[in-house]
Amino acid sequence: MINKEFDDIEEENTYENINFSSMRDKIRVSDVTFINCTFDQNNFKNSEWLDCTFSGINFSNFNFENSVLYRTEFKDCNLLGTDFSGNTWKDNTIENSRADYATFNSSKLTNTHIRNSNFNETYFREVAFQKGFVPKESTFNHADFLESKLTTVDLSSSDFDDIIFTPENIKGLVINQFQAHILLSNFGVIIR
Repeated sequence: MINKEFDDIEEENTYENINFSSMRDKIRVSDVTFINCTFDQNNFKNSEWLDCTFSGINFSNFNFENSVLYRTEFKDCNLLGTDFSGNTWKDNTIENSRADYATFNSSKLTNTHIRNSNFNETYFREVAFQKGFVPKESTFNHADFLESKLTTVDLSSSDFDDIIFTPENIKGLVINQFQAHILLSNFGVIIR
């Protein structure tokens, strides 16, 4: 793996198998693809990522708190325990990735697409979902959606054995017939 300074990242480039050592004070990256890269520092608070692609990156327990991500893709990434609290996302995709125990609390997620990824015990508290949150073939066991309005959320093509939610905010949530009994059991309904 080759070492490179984070400040040397240039737009419209692809970086593969690079270890990025030092970070600049204000991180703003656009039009860059990172493939199997590593980062020495795990603090990306208040950063901005526009039109970026991350492929095969381990962001486990990294901090992206209060960051902006537009048209950014995470493919085959480890997002285990990653903190995306207070983020603003627009037109982003997470695919074939693991985001168990991640935190998206108090974020605004607009037109977010998820495919074949795990979000077990992930926190989505007080999240503003806009223009669709549509995971396909993903898992959300014990995901926490407390105080989040689920009007534009469609979990019908994903799996969960239980989710945590605020009853008055469930209106508009799209689920399939097999998931209905799971949610109804939270209200004490017995299905035979």
